[in-house]
Amino acid sequence: MVRRIARVSARALRIPRDVAESRGTAGTPAALGDAAGARYRWAGHYRTVYAADHLETVLVTVETDDGLIGWGEAQAPVAPEVTRSVIDTLLGPLLVGEDALAPEAIWDRLYAAMRVRGHTGSFLLDAMAGIDLAIWDLCGKAFGQPVHRLLGGPCRATLPCYVSGLGGDSTAARVDEARGWVESGAEAFKLFMAGDPGDCLADLDALRDAFGADIELYVDALWRLDTRSAPRFAAALEARNAGWLEAPLMPEDVAGHARLAERTRVPLAIGESYRTRFELLPFFQRGAVGVLQPDLGRSGLTESRKLAVLADTHHVPIAPHVSIGLGPQLAAGLHLAAATPNFARLECNPRVQAIANRFLRSPLPVGVAGLAAPDAPGLGIEIDEAAIAPYVL
Repeated sequence: MVRRIARVSARALRIPRDVAESRGTAGTPAALGDAAGARYRWAGHYRTVYAADHLETVLVTVETDDGLIGWGEAQAPVAPEVTRSVIDTLLGPLLVGEDALAPEAIWDRLYAAMRVRGHTGSFLLDAMAGIDLAIWDLCGKAFGQPVHRLLGGPCRATLPCYVSGLGGDSTAARVDEARGWVESGAEAFKLFMAGDPGDCLADLDALRDAFGADIELYVDALWRLDTRSAPRFAAALEARNAGWLEAPLMPEDVAGHARLAERTRVPLAIGESYRTRFELLPFFQRGAVGVLQPDLGRSGLTESRKLAVLADTHHVPIAPHVSIGLGPQLAAGLHLAAATPNFARLECNPRVQAIANRFLRSPLPVGVAGLAAPDAPGLGIEIDEAAIAPYVL
């Protein structure tokens, strides 16, 4: 019996978050500029906007004609109403009556809908990713298997993580927070270069002094470097044995990334700004990718596993980007990591994990050293609809 899609629904959520307490961590890496009452604000030192004081996202449900429901989520940290509208107005109605257990066919059909009009990224692909995760959740539930089994895994039982960002208003405070995570088993950390590069290097030095070679350290430059400053900063990271330099240059600059990769032994980590293999192929062709960071809320599982194969073909590891989101995104990252042979580390934000678990009937595993993919059918999560109801826009 073929299960057909009966309904696709999207809900934009806006959940209060202590931004001051989370500053310096994934999703809230920088101090924000002043704009009293504004929902979105510019980062203090670079041209990107963030939600002023909320976690924003889009949850997606796909329901079959026999009542089975799959949950997905689109990465939507800014203007989730736009992604919701793309699903409710355009993509969802196109899927009614389609085979619900055919993620490849569905992704291809939706991508074809607007590609000739130049819509091959941004909100459209985010909306597709949310639907795609829900379709994979349906597949797992229908076949009684966790998604990582359907993806060909598991390749490993334990998924090593890294702590994404450190809170605190001083180097000493950030080292103190890191010490607590190390005591909980953390072996790797990422720092955000949200302010002065020298401050970031001072944090690296302090962490090395505190923990020596027992931890791995990565740096996210938040696209703030240019072709003159990037080689100098990369050299400073190389001297400090940094594991990678993430998002060094503007995401469109293929040639700049390639030149930088030729001038440093520090791997360049990119991925969160892109959604498809078509966008990333030129970076691989130019040797500009040292670590690939696919974002499940932007690429979905269908495209992310193709990105993982593209990376593996070029002997590049993947470290899925897991920034700010709820249960479906976090679970999808675990499943992709578990099923990918060239997986390295998974981004981990304990504060976001805690928020996500507030809205799940059964919590996802929480940890900073190693996690395991859920073994229940599908993504292994069920949203508590009563819990999310107050935050639906």
